[in-house]
Amino acid sequence: MPQQMPVPISVMQKSLAIAMHYLVETGQAYPLSQTRRFCAEVVCREWKTGRRHPVWLANKAIGALERTRKEHWFRIMHEPVMASAEG
Repeated sequence: MPQQMPVPISVMQKSLAIAMHYLVETGQAYPLSQTRRFCAEVVCREWKTGRRHPVWLANKAIGALERTRKEHWFRIMHEPVMASAEG
């Protein structure tokens, strides 16, 4: 049975850190925990397609978040903000 190589988590973490830094600096990262989770899901999905460059992965996460928010801007602007349980 072939042994699986561990995923280089550091590359994925670096991608997520790049995306989150950009989103925080541009004021798009809030609510923080939901944004981080969304970007992590995009990075993981793109990783599975074979992409490995951290800047490319970060860019895909940023673009996906911006597109999602643009498509759902009305709902986002008019829903009440709920307090998170993360304290």
